[in-house]
Amino acid sequence: MANLINWKKSIPIAREESYQKNPFTALQTELDRAMRDFYGIFESPSLFDRFKNLAISPSIDIVEDKNSFKVEAEMPGLGEEDIKISISDGMLTISGEKTVSKKDEKKNYLSREINYGCYKRSIALPDSADIDKAKATFKKGMLWVDVPKKAEAIKQNRELKVEKAT
Repeated sequence: MANLINWKKSIPIAREESYQKNPFTALQTELDRAMRDFYGIFESPSLFDRFKNLAISPSIDIVEDKNSFKVEAEMPGLGEEDIKISISDGMLTISGEKTVSKKDEKKNYLSREINYGCYKRSIALPDSADIDKAKATFKKGMLWVDVPKKAEAIKQNRELKVEKAT
């Protein structure tokens, strides 16, 4: 038994140079830090406050037909006064902010899945888009942006017949 105790005492303490050279020590340090950070979230008295004011992105569909480009965006919980739309340098930008109601701040949430924060989405428009005639409508959490094509772009479209090569 005495040999075992003496053996433990003879194990050298890691020096900083060996710590830096050993990849497993660095890995263990990172795992420890990640676990502390993970469990630290649950120790916070304001756990759900961490999920307020996140950058969130609305789901969108982009449709092209013969005469226009159409963008449809889901923006639940917003009103038309909360949404800003701009077109600059060939980019259509849709943004808005969904804020937490003051009535909801005092509630004791057990679970919270509704997202709050800033909505922002930018879409590149082709040169054929006539941005001067673009318009937007909004109803029941859905935004529709209609960007017509320039008249000359509509006329330039033509189909080619595919022929068998000889």
